[in-house]
Amino acid sequence: MLKLYRMPLTKMYLIVILCSLVLLGGCKNKKDKIVDKSNKATKELIVYCENTMLNIVLDLKQAFEQQYDCTVVIQNDNSKNLMGIIQYSAVGDLYIPSTAHSFEDFYDQTGQQLTDSLFIGYNHLVFMVKKGNPKHFSGYSSQLRNKGNFAVILANAESSDLGYETKRFLKQQRIYDKVLKNAVSLTSDSKGLIRALKEDQADVVINWKSNLFVNKNRNYVDVIVPQSSFNTELPVYATVLSCSKEPVLARAFLKMASSHFNEPKLSQYGFSKRQTIIF
Repeated sequence: MLKLYRMPLTKMYLIVILCSLVLLGGCKNKKDKIVDKSNKATKELIVYCENTMLNIVLDLKQAFEQQYDCTVVIQNDNSKNLMGIIQYSAVGDLYIPSTAHSFEDFYDQTGQQLTDSLFIGYNHLVFMVKKGNPKHFSGYSSQLRNKGNFAVILANAESSDLGYETKRFLKQQRIYDKVLKNAVSLTSDSKGLIRALKEDQADVVINWKSNLFVNKNRNYVDVIVPQSSFNTELPVYATVLSCSKEPVLARAFLKMASSHFNEPKLSQYGFSKRQTIIF
């Protein structure tokens, strides 16, 4: 006759406890694996761009992030402040100013080299006036020489590429010093110029045409094309920084930008791919 073996109660408890620990350990390991997977680091691309270039960079950001499974972090400000950040942090992948002027002393200001680059298009320097041009500004810079005709605000030549190009444009006509003397004030970048027109602090400003196409600015200001033979179309480049931690990803950004920013796309933001030919 078969005899049944009775396991001591204490021994049974011990086996149950051991099995529970094994199961809990397995669950914990599985949970740890899931957590590790969810915390997997995503590649990050840091792009420094002047305020005028912000909207076309944002236009490309989402498509690039989806295709390359990364995060594009955008730092926007005037060129002087951006170069100060780059110098202090020594991090970042791409630099996109509103013109190539700040490239000239970029290494001296930041300690970083510019490597691969891409021509994006042309930025257009224009006059802007209040909607409807109530003071009847004609587009001739000479009108700005005499104090009292127009309230003028300029971008600071020391803080932004816009300010530098404004100074260069007026100096070519030998009127910069007179216009500067008559100016109501200076602003650090293009944002202050639009605000000055909206708040009736200025009658005429010199700005990038591209600023007409953001924040519904066209509802408040009009563009007057300069009546001048001097060049007001300036090339725009995007460049990879020598401190880039993701140089391959940065070059991929340039490659996508090359095909993305065609003439129709650029015209939506006030830029162009080709210069205007003046006969």
